[in-house]
Amino acid sequence: MKPDGPQRAYRRTIVAWSLYDWANHGYLTTTATTFFPPHFIAIATPAFLAAGAGASALARDTASNVFALSVSLALLVAAVLAPLVGTYADITGRRKCLLVGITVVGAALASAMFTLTPGRWQLALALYFATQVAFNLALGLNSSLLPHVARPEDLPRASSLGYAMGYIGGGVLLAVNAALFVLAEPIGIDRGLAVRIAFLTVGVWWIVFTVPLVRRVPEPPAVPLAHGGRHGPVGDTFRRLAHTLRDIRRYRELFKMLVAFWFYMEGVGAIVLLATAYGAALGLDTGVLIGTLLLTQVVAFPFALAYGRITDPLVRWRGAFVAMLLWSAATLPLLGAYVRTRGSIGWARVFALIAGDQLLGIALSLLIGGRLLAPLVRRLDAKRAVILGLAIYTVIPLWGFFLSTQGEFVMIGWLVGTVQGGTQALSRAIYAELSPAAKSGEFFGLYGLSEKFAGILGPLLYGVVGQLTHNPRASILSVSVFFLLGIAMLARVDVAEGAGAAAAEEAAIEAAHAAD
Repeated sequence: MKPDGPQRAYRRTIVAWSLYDWANHGYLTTTATTFFPPHFIAIATPAFLAAGAGASALARDTASNVFALSVSLALLVAAVLAPLVGTYADITGRRKCLLVGITVVGAALASAMFTLTPGRWQLALALYFATQVAFNLALGLNSSLLPHVARPEDLPRASSLGYAMGYIGGGVLLAVNAALFVLAEPIGIDRGLAVRIAFLTVGVWWIVFTVPLVRRVPEPPAVPLAHGGRHGPVGDTFRRLAHTLRDIRRYRELFKMLVAFWFYMEGVGAIVLLATAYGAALGLDTGVLIGTLLLTQVVAFPFALAYGRITDPLVRWRGAFVAMLLWSAATLPLLGAYVRTRGSIGWARVFALIAGDQLLGIALSLLIGGRLLAPLVRRLDAKRAVILGLAIYTVIPLWGFFLSTQGEFVMIGWLVGTVQGGTQALSRAIYAELSPAAKSGEFFGLYGLSEKFAGILGPLLYGVVGQLTHNPRASILSVSVFFLLGIAMLARVDVAEGAGAAAAEEAAIEAAHAAD
């Protein structure tokens, strides 16, 4: 039976909202992660060398440090601005309007990176700083639309669709630009020009795939201060934020969720940010490291989609999917141990082992896994599903401690893809359930603040342990503490109580405005 008109329109709205993740993740994968860091170092090193930085290696190191400082400062600025921008959007009713405006600015600046020729390193830093701030502010504003776009029972599925779209959209654009980079010389263009063309495509991609959101996602209503604001939208923004922070006990479960999210995202962030550095420290090939990151994007797409549906009791195969997750977490490390004992084996054999393992896992999960895990699956709500993903995440640094071959690194990347999108998507859905919809911009601004700061302690602990032990294996093992702390803290969050508090706050806001 085909869905009726309203249901069809509802689904189209959710797809249009989720396509924004497809749109902006091109910047994350192509510019921020892959092409900009080495391009900046390439165009800045001659300038630092001419300025008396010493040897070429020292000049490159100086350029790398300047870039790292710019990244940290951009994330700090975005973290501070996110709650303010989100609260202002709530009060003025401009969540979508601000999102589109920031997107246009961010995309234009991202494409302006096409002008970054050798010697223009100051402009490169300025453009990167501005696009990072725009990208992160846009993420929070888009997430704040989630509770206005999806029904409460559809929050996990809609959030997961967004993450899945982000993985596949970012991966597609990265694959196209990586192919152009590899084929640059055979087709007669300079590799530097290929990188600059990649920057140009990012802004165009970002704008084009924002159009469905502009056309189909409605602007949520404004929620000004009850009884009228006295200091204008900007002044009222600070008043509302101050009131929320003073009255933090009313949102106890939400803030417990924020703290738990902060800790386990420290672990996730450390693995994402440090995976290539750790692999390089072990002497793994750079092409393998980059290829594995792209593989993780591909694997994360279907797993994120499926993860968003395992909390729905009407989905018959959710038991089989949980069985598949557990199978992967148990068997892929065993395959890795086998590869380690064999030393170096061919890539065809590595991928044959992965494919055989996953096909066997699918067959067993469909035949018996769903029935065996039925009692567990019946109790699997969104919070427990996130805890399941975090438990699987703890396997990754433990496996990383023993890692020694390139084949194992690819297998670890596959395992990361099984849980990376799903755990983050369901975390966003839980947070949306704990937040009053009328204050979604404000609360998702705070969520963004927590997410941006979740990239400080993980790398710091990794570096400190490395300095103390001079052993990268001990460093990667230390990351597991963040997953364990996150699991312990998330287990203490009472989602039902927090959702009740959010509903009560929503009702109080509506009553206050009705009385005006």
